Amino acid sequence: MPDLGLGQGIVGEHPVMKEVFRLARRVATSDLAVNIFGETGTGKELLAHFIHAESNRGKGQFVVVDCGILTIETARSELFGHVRGAFTGAHQARCGLVAEAAAGTLFLDEVGDLDLDLQLQLLRLIQNGTFRSMGESRVKKADVRLITATHRDLKALVKEKKFRADLYHRLQVVPLELPPLRARVSDIPLLVKHYSLLYQHLGCTKKFTQAALDALMRYDWPGNIRELQHEITRLMLMVETDLVDDVDLEHRILSSSCGFDVYDSPFKDAWKQNLQQFTREYLHRKLLKCRGNVTRAAKESGVGRQYFQMRMAECGLRSKTYKHGVRVAD
Repeated sequence: MPDLGLGQGIVGEHPVMKEVFRLARRVATSDLAVNIFGETGTGKELLAHFIHAESNRGKGQFVVVDCGILTIETARSELFGHVRGAFTGAHQARCGLVAEAAAGTLFLDEVGDLDLDLQLQLLRLIQNGTFRSMGESRVKKADVRLITATHRDLKALVKEKKFRADLYHRLQVVPLELPPLRARVSDIPLLVKHYSLLYQHLGCTKKFTQAALDALMRYDWPGNIRELQHEITRLMLMVETDLVDDVDLEHRILSSSCGFDVYDSPFKDAWKQNLQQFTREYLHRKLLKCRGNVTRAAKESGVGRQYFQMRMAECGLRSKTYKHGVRVAD
């Protein structure tokens, strides 16, 4: 199983991901600056960490900088350091993150958020391998590999004069694009299995029904693999059975997996779809409570046994899978 997440989950067998993996391994052998772009939550930091680990700098530091939270006042000091007295409040000298990443990799996440002045200094770092700390005239040599990432359209920012064209072209020498999860839906079962295995050490061993996997594959995942990982975490910790079914999924996932917007649909279609979901969840919970005893479950539901069984068949539920008060695989 391809796994570039170092145990954190950027896995995939979709052709587009195989190409990403191939390119990542190839660029890892050089010291060229790499720019990773893709939507939020697609795993850009994980891919950057893989490139670092596979490079000859793998034993050095992997320093992460979130450019989105840096202020104009602190960004230069954070990255390049400062000498004592360089500005008000600079009571001690600081080496900066570029120096901290010496012999390693500096990962600048959301590089598109940097101001133009800092972009110029970043360009000098890439071109000349040098930098200057605040309050110091001496130029220092940097021994660092730079990887950047962004979810923004840098080309559009260049046109808007918000991103330097020369820096853009430098970063585009080796561009890597991570696709959104909706573009590689076939990888979802693989990702679900991978994330589920991460919880084995907590005694959480669960399987997913085909209905659950189908629902997960129909959802469009705006938060990408990060959102999927959060949902799997919730399911592993909160579902009390050892089998995760579609009724256990968050409502937003289940409702969107219907294939249409319930409020934009004809009343009868929306009513029928929601009735089916309610019926399946209701029967599922009754069978759990009654440990698969159909007679008891039907009685508690106030309906006849035959009617209850008929509805079970329509929902694809089988009593024998609930024998021990938990739902298990057939």
